[in-house]
Amino acid sequence: MEFHFAVEGQIVKRDPEVFATANGNQGVRFELAHKPTYRDASGQWAEGRTQFFDIVAWGQLADNVLASFKRYDQVLVTARGLYAHESGGFAHLKVTADNVAASLRFGTATPERKPRDTTQTVRTADGEDLPGDDAWNTATPAAAAA
Repeated sequence: MEFHFAVEGQIVKRDPEVFATANGNQGVRFELAHKPTYRDASGQWAEGRTQFFDIVAWGQLADNVLASFKRYDQVLVTARGLYAHESGGFAHLKVTADNVAASLRFGTATPERKPRDTTQTVRTADGEDLPGDDAWNTATPAAAAA
């Protein structure tokens, strides 16, 4: 069974930054701070302890994160797993993002779709690689064809 989760928080410390692995793969990383709020026993809103997440994104997602977000932006990250490590007395959770989106809780966003590169393959949620010019781009709706 796979563990999926989402966390909303603010990008802290610095803008998302590019990094490279020893074998040359490039990704983007940033630190996310999440401060939970809850109602205490008296019914008043209270703030919990800040949780820190070290987020990593790869591929096209990394390019989009780098082009879209900066320090102090409020984002929503979805992922499939996390790993804990301690640094400077704080527990940090390492996360590989499946998706990163702008949080609309405190602001607005205007989505901008990039043109699809038809020479590139697209990985589906099932793990299947499809050509960039797959059937979804070229299919004629049944109603229009009739």
